[in-house]
Amino acid sequence: MVLHEPSALPEPGTDPAEDAIAAMAIFGRVLTQVDDEHLELETPCEGWNVQALISHVVLGDAAIPLLFDGEALPGTMTIDTSILGPNPVATWRGTALSAIEAFRRPGAMEQIVSHPIGDRPGSVVARFRMIDQLGHAWDLATAIGVEVEIPEALADAALDFLYPMLDQLKGSKVFGPPIAPPEDSSAMLRFLGLLGRKAWA
Repeated sequence: MVLHEPSALPEPGTDPAEDAIAAMAIFGRVLTQVDDEHLELETPCEGWNVQALISHVVLGDAAIPLLFDGEALPGTMTIDTSILGPNPVATWRGTALSAIEAFRRPGAMEQIVSHPIGDRPGSVVARFRMIDQLGHAWDLATAIGVEVEIPEALADAALDFLYPMLDQLKGSKVFGPPIAPPEDSSAMLRFLGLLGRKAWA
């Protein structure tokens, strides 16, 4: 199994599982550009350097098969950067592929999953994973000084998912306070602004 390019997937926004997988591929393309000297660089996530951010994403992916297997997860997960080992890309690839297998199980998107925030359908868990991957792909790219593009349809799907939770986002410690982007901004910039990222000049 491989992480496909987003262009090889169904039309973005139409399938929560495949959208989450497309977001993983975007994060992975940025991750492959990370060198050892980048690991201590600070990221837009306050208090997280590059190594901690990658560890967070790896832990999130590793949790997916556990959730779909019915295992309970703690409300908060301690970030342990030692989990990355000597090859962060290889470690990420292993956990990402396990998450992909879980998302693609028959009936996974309809399955009710005991998520730390409450029981949710698998489709909602996949959308949360998509949001996390896309936001942190931009965080990682910004930290190491490379470009990342989020397809407009994928960003639109993220916005459609997040807008009903806008009041919760405003009081969330997970994301920064939403920032209004300039008028006529792309869906990518509007999505990042909703996460508290100022991704425009």
